[in-house]
Amino acid sequence: MIEDGLYSLIKANIPDFMGQTEYQMYYLAIFDPVPTPYCVLRRYKRDCDQDLSSNNGLFTSGYIIEIYHTDSWALLDVQQRIRVLLDTIPLTTVGGIFVQNISVVDDFHTTPALMQEARSRLYQGTLDFELYHNTY
Repeated sequence: MIEDGLYSLIKANIPDFMGQTEYQMYYLAIFDPVPTPYCVLRRYKRDCDQDLSSNNGLFTSGYIIEIYHTDSWALLDVQQRIRVLLDTIPLTTVGGIFVQNISVVDDFHTTPALMQEARSRLYQGTLDFELYHNTY
C-alpha cells in the first residue's frame, strides 16, 4: 500500500532534530495531546483515469502532512526536508507502487490557537501534495 511506503520513507529519512533517532509520525488523528514534535499523514482523495479499454489507469492520490512543533525554525527545517524528500520520489517505487509524478499543491505554516490541554504554543506546517501512480 502506498500510504505504508510513504510513512516508512518519511519516518526513515527525516530524523528528529531534538537528538532522537526518529520523528514521531501518526497516520490519521491525534486525540490526546502528545509531546512535540509530531507529524500527521493522511489521504484526502483518490481519483483514477480510465484508459481506452475502460481499465483503471493512472491514479491521483492527495495527501496532507501536518507537522507540529514548539520551535518555529525547527518546524520550517523539517518541513523543508520533507519537501526535498518528496521531490526525490517521482519515477521510483514506494511501497511496491511505481510513482510517476508528484505535485506539491500547498506548502505553508501557521500558528494555531494555544492548546489548552498542553498549555504550550505550537506551530503548524502543512504540506499538501498529490501523487500520480499506477495502482493501489
